[in-house]
Amino acid sequence: MPTTWKQADVFPIIAQIIRDSHAKECRYITHDEITAGLLADPAATVIIAEAQTESGETRSLEWLAHNMVAWFSQRITVGQTDWDKTFDRQEIKGKWAYKPKD
Repeated sequence: MPTTWKQADVFPIIAQIIRDSHAKECRYITHDEITAGLLADPAATVIIAEAQTESGETRSLEWLAHNMVAWFSQRITVGQTDWDKTFDRQEIKGKWAYKPKD
């Protein structure tokens, strides 16, 4: 099923969630925490809900948010983004966690 959301719209929100969360707690921000941040962000929730509606997706909003964070990580893994220049990452419990580069 094709995606109906754009990485260029979602990834900056993910980046801001990482920055904001790290400013509060100087540690790696986990995948699940980033997902929760997306679900709490007003702009992100609009994008997530529209993606669910437009695609006819039957999975939950939580699943879609998780998938968006997974795509953010995948783009870094395959070297097809510049976000790797912005964040350090560490694998925690099988998922990538992030913090801003010093």
